[in-house]
Amino acid sequence: MPQIVPAQETRNRTARLQENLAAHHIVLALLRQPADLFYYTGTVADGFFAVPVSGSPRFLVRRPQDRLASRDLHWELVFYRDLGELPALLADLSNSPEGALGLELDVVPASLYLRLKEQLFTGRPLRDISPLIRRQRMVKSHYELEQIRKAAAMLDDTLIGVPELLRPGVTELELSAALEYRLRLLGHQGLIRLRSFSLEMFYGHVLSGLSGLELAYTDTPSGGLGFSPAFPQGPSLKPLAPGEPITIDIASCFNGYVADMTRLYVLGDLPREAWRAYDLTLELFRIFEAEARPGMSPGDLYRRLWQEVRNAGLGDYFMGQGQERVSFLGHGVGLELDEYPLLTARFPFPLEEDMVMAFEPKFFLPKIGMVGLEDTGRITPQGVEWLTKTPREVKRVF
Repeated sequence: MPQIVPAQETRNRTARLQENLAAHHIVLALLRQPADLFYYTGTVADGFFAVPVSGSPRFLVRRPQDRLASRDLHWELVFYRDLGELPALLADLSNSPEGALGLELDVVPASLYLRLKEQLFTGRPLRDISPLIRRQRMVKSHYELEQIRKAAAMLDDTLIGVPELLRPGVTELELSAALEYRLRLLGHQGLIRLRSFSLEMFYGHVLSGLSGLELAYTDTPSGGLGFSPAFPQGPSLKPLAPGEPITIDIASCFNGYVADMTRLYVLGDLPREAWRAYDLTLELFRIFEAEARPGMSPGDLYRRLWQEVRNAGLGDYFMGQGQERVSFLGHGVGLELDEYPLLTARFPFPLEEDMVMAFEPKFFLPKIGMVGLEDTGRITPQGVEWLTKTPREVKRVF
């Protein structure tokens, strides 16, 4: 069952944030976004977590008041009903004549930003604290690693039964729904949190054949047809057919923490071109596993992997199609599916021990479909420790 976040865990995280605030001359941070609230307080509420550069933070909660009043959250808990009450409630935390105030400017709505600026931050400089938070969150604690391990184990347990579900005529939707059902029974919370503006996802993408070539509005390698223009991504009513790649790309979430995995299946056998792309995918995994170590530049590793693909003559089909290919080969996972670090050409920070990344090399083959794999792994001095453990071989069903 999901656990309560240990008090020492949230205290350590908040103390680290206060150190970062001091280094950037920020006297008070006001956190609002659900994943950030959970990271520092151990719960999610309609409210703000006010973190001064020194001293005790204050958790300002609009709702649920009765539910949180009965819990020991380790922070001073103050209830309010209207934003207009905030200046008085925060006056003693932000009375320093010098220093800026901090907001998560990558996720705070403009309307809320303007209200806070007018009512609370009048005449004070505002700083974006999102980069500080995202950099802190990209290195996982022992507790966080254990939550991600459990999420990964849920994926492994779910995929054990996939071959028995595969037969001609079963739709992508039916296959996806069966997997979603299994994940929920294993403890998947349902929601997959994403930080990027307008990026939406429901469990993942279960795609077959030419559906795998349907790109979507999401900043993801795969897309899928989906059901309608209202949500044009993910599984559709297309039936599975022999000889086409079937990719199951799903995420699970345990106690707030995400793991991500993709596996490849086929009814019968794959075309020769698909096997070639699959073999190259395995080689890319070998390179990543060996070279993704603390101190490694994500940009250098990204270019090394891309060069391997170009040398094999498959660059035109890698990570998308034409001008719509994505600019990453992997991404961090944690409380959100799109965390730092990013395996891109320009990500500015080197890899560190206990970062957790999902590596997802994928090929989009004309008239065939998508071929690729994905695993979630922890960065260690010895190389990558894979947390998702389902074997990577293509599962052939006859």
